[in-house]
Amino acid sequence: MLAQRTKEFARLLGLEISRYRPFAARIASRLNEGGVELVIDVGASRGQYATELRGHGYRGDIVSFEPVEEAFERLAAAAASDVRWTCHRTALGAVAGDARMNVASNLASSSLLEMEATHRSAAPLVAVTATQTVPIARLDDVLDDGRPCLLKLDVQGYEDRVLDGAPTILGRAVLVQCELSIGDLYAGQAPVRSLIDRLDDLGFELVDLDPVFYDRGDGRVLQVDALFARRRSHSSA
Repeated sequence: MLAQRTKEFARLLGLEISRYRPFAARIASRLNEGGVELVIDVGASRGQYATELRGHGYRGDIVSFEPVEEAFERLAAAAASDVRWTCHRTALGAVAGDARMNVASNLASSSLLEMEATHRSAAPLVAVTATQTVPIARLDDVLDDGRPCLLKLDVQGYEDRVLDGAPTILGRAVLVQCELSIGDLYAGQAPVRSLIDRLDDLGFELVDLDPVFYDRGDGRVLQVDALFARRRSHSSA
């Protein structure tokens, strides 16, 4: 009764009140409603993303990729009791080989690219504390699964290189979740407009957004998680 009266009062003020659904809950709902049985989790860090999907009821297969040693150890521990969640300690990119990973103090901001001043200013407590040599693979070379999937990218500016190495997987994807850096956070990062245009050309439309990183000084949004869904008129391979 109180909730109904609150809504009615809000409408008198020209406002509409609705229950907030976390981004992960919205993703899990799309996966479950669409019968998507595979999530490819690129840049898994400590397993936060997959854990949230599980918490919101997703029970399909999850394949996670994470190259940073400490993050991978925590990821593997999180997945240990989940038979439908597998983990690989590797970075993904356009060409197979080895590269230097800049390891950040919070692990989640670790990147194959150099951290820019904008990132350091917006999050002064986060810094690169070490480097590690990590393997890089092409996604198409390490995952052979023909099922429709969600491809999730959280690779701190390296998104375009991952896409370069995944044309086959992209052809099977029905959803792509991609972190977009609006601010200049990493040297050589994929430009936000080029990523949106690229996915649009591949038949995906932007359907949901969630801000994930703000400048603590002026409140600007610097990064968002963006969800793209394949347009119905553009069938997957």
